[in-house]
Amino acid sequence: MKLKTCWLAAVVSATALSAQAAENGNTQYSPGSAQFFAGGMPPFPGFYFVSQISYYSADRTNDSNGDRIPIDFKVKALAETSRFLYISDINIAGADVWGQLVVPVVHLDMSLPFGHDKSTALADIIVSGGLAWHPDRYNTFVAGLDIAMPTGSYDVSELANIGTNHWSVQPTVAYHYTDPEGFEFGGVARVIFNTENTDTDYTSGNELVIDYALGWNFDKLRVGAVGYYLQQLTDDSGPTAPADGKRGKGFAVGPSLTYSFNPGMQLGVSWQHDVVAENRSQGDIFWVNFATKF
Repeated sequence: MKLKTCWLAAVVSATALSAQAAENGNTQYSPGSAQFFAGGMPPFPGFYFVSQISYYSADRTNDSNGDRIPIDFKVKALAETSRFLYISDINIAGADVWGQLVVPVVHLDMSLPFGHDKSTALADIIVSGGLAWHPDRYNTFVAGLDIAMPTGSYDVSELANIGTNHWSVQPTVAYHYTDPEGFEFGGVARVIFNTENTDTDYTSGNELVIDYALGWNFDKLRVGAVGYYLQQLTDDSGPTAPADGKRGKGFAVGPSLTYSFNPGMQLGVSWQHDVVAENRSQGDIFWVNFATKF
């Protein structure tokens, strides 16, 4: 399921940050955003709403070996991402048909060796849909397709851009296991196929992202760990792309705590630290997640 979007999208000089994989180190899917929503598609038809407030900060960007590049680099991003999910009563091959709209608004603050810039704007909107199977009360299997659109604010002459100025198509598969009185696990894998940024003639390489969450339920309280793994699968291409393609890689993990007011409403917090970051920025992200059924 698509959550955390492209609010780290900041256009920076390819000369100053030539080690960054994907264009300027950006991706239209923000790894680790799924958390315990990964594969957790509700089994009952209706409208659902999820609000995620996130804060990301980093003061380093790394080379292909995961070592710090010795430049002045700071980025801070505060985002509110609203997800509107509809589970229909249409059934195909034993699965529920669902659709989703993801709308992120971002405040971006970044400093680089050649300048400092801030921006607050709408980021790239995502629409998605797919099928969800619920063979029993414990297991859920999901297949879907996310389409990220270049709706975010973008100006090639600006330093801090919220949008990425390209499309991406992201097929996903997910699984979720829940024991209300015990173990819980969620995982979602996606491949991101990026199109060209027509203002820069740059195409970011395709990426594999796996989000995961595992924890234990204590009545209304859930304690666990969440994170992601990212691997860029193909080289970047374009006039400013590094000669070796500079593929990105990342791994993050951190604690998560969720309280369920009732089966249809919950509030959660989490923190994820970038343990591994190659050709990417390395930092921390904090989340506050609120989910409810209309």
